[in-house]
Amino acid sequence: MVRFILFYFLLLLNVSQVWSQIYGCADPQANNYNPLVTVNDGSCLYNSTTLSPAQSIEMPNAVNETSGIFFFDGQYWTHNDDTDAMFFAIDSVTAEVVDTVLWNCLSNIDWEECHVNATHLFIGDIGNNLGNRTDLKFFVIPLVAFYSNDIGLVDTIQFSYEDQVAFNASLNNHDFDAEAFVATSDSLFIFSKCWQSHETKRYALSISNGVQVAKLRETFNVNGLVTGATFFNGQQSIALCGYTAFLQLFVWLLFDYNYGLFFNGNKRRVELGLPFHQIEGVVSTQDFHFYLSNERYVGAATVSQKWHDWNASQFFDNPNGTVEMGDRFVDEPYPNPTTGIFRINIPGPHCYWHYEIYDDQGKTLKKGFYISCNLNFDISEFPDGMYYVHISKRETKMVYPVLKQSKN
Repeated sequence: MVRFILFYFLLLLNVSQVWSQIYGCADPQANNYNPLVTVNDGSCLYNSTTLSPAQSIEMPNAVNETSGIFFFDGQYWTHNDDTDAMFFAIDSVTAEVVDTVLWNCLSNIDWEECHVNATHLFIGDIGNNLGNRTDLKFFVIPLVAFYSNDIGLVDTIQFSYEDQVAFNASLNNHDFDAEAFVATSDSLFIFSKCWQSHETKRYALSISNGVQVAKLRETFNVNGLVTGATFFNGQQSIALCGYTAFLQLFVWLLFDYNYGLFFNGNKRRVELGLPFHQIEGVVSTQDFHFYLSNERYVGAATVSQKWHDWNASQFFDNPNGTVEMGDRFVDEPYPNPTTGIFRINIPGPHCYWHYEIYDDQGKTLKKGFYISCNLNFDISEFPDGMYYVHISKRETKMVYPVLKQSKN
């Protein structure tokens, strides 16, 4: 009988915890923000937004087909997409070329993007305008060998897309082109350039040599053509750059996602206000600060290759949960239920936290900050009921329900 009662109590406790979860939009900048939300479900809606770069500078003709950007050895590096196997270091202030590295032992059929992780450079020979390539590949170079031009140190990952069954040439009329990817410690994630659907498909490859099949993980309607990708905000968020069929530029900011699915969190599109610029590369090395590049375009207008300085921090002034911190990182409120006084402990090293306390109607009751990792709260003056504690610091936000229940 005692076991049955204990089992029933635990069952009720688990059910109550599930019921206490509130799903919705957790971004204060969104139109449908709900301060009571405890689980962000990717439903945030935003007004149409345009933010032009703070500065746009013409780049030298040597990089008029600039395609990707990466940061290594204190320099921003770019490359052309199908002309040579040269890397060009770009001064981020003047946009001048300040150094070059040649890898003429490698072929450049269509280098569209390069990225680095902690140990390697990944060169994406993945351009596929006709949709019929069967030699898509990544070159993998140890960072310690970046200046060597030594073919003996290069590994290769060859791949095909798991959902591509036809390989008939069809110029810019298919969904199996790609110009964007990011690299983690063990995986490459490709974002396709879908000429037909104007979506993007995210594929996954492991970082291991040989022939692989890129696995389709998720799809998102970007309403345009994706040409570049980068992690930002401490590797917790993704930015995708691209352009529409009319060469209107955009950046998608993807943040507060869960379970390794980049498209299940907040998705905010920002227009760049630069018509006829064929944007190609994007990189971020600090918080919400980006550099982008566009290749030379000749068409309805002639636009030279440029280097753009773009800061998106205004979209993150109100933290919205881009870092998910579970129980193993942050203590639950204790005691909970409480008669009024409770605490939340957050391990260091960063111990500066803003807090807001809401009632169950969404009314703000208290706010302030702590320069401490031990947060102590007192809601003794408030009536019994459910309260929600929001704790935030820059890109991180946590929400905890607390039940106030006076002693009988």
